Amino acid sequence: MTPSSSDARRVNEQIADELQRDIESGRFKAEEKLPAVRQIAERFDAAAGTVSKALQLLVQRGLVRADSTRGYFVNSREEREEKQPSPEFSAIMREIESIRDHVARLDGRLRELEEQRGQD
Repeated sequence: MTPSSSDARRVNEQIADELQRDIESGRFKAEEKLPAVRQIAERFDAAAGTVSKALQLLVQRGLVRADSTRGYFVNSREEREEKQPSPEFSAIMREIESIRDHVARLDGRLRELEEQRGQD
């Protein structure tokens, strides 16, 4: 899967969602170490920083845990269930992401208008 610019979600969210599917399908098992950031970046043709953000999203979702020296590890089902955010929190986070995307589009449009104005 290569992240798509036509997808409304940010690239790091697309990567996090794909990795989450891998975890939920059993491709990555509980307590298993995820591939290195560099390897994940190569898989998705993305920058390492973008992959790091995706992994942080998985940490927030309770799917993985970070070990500062060894990498990222898949949490057990029990750990995942304990760390699941409330539905209200999830709804708020989705709304915030939607607002961020909207602001980014407005920012891009503003830049376009400013460039046009400068050319006149």
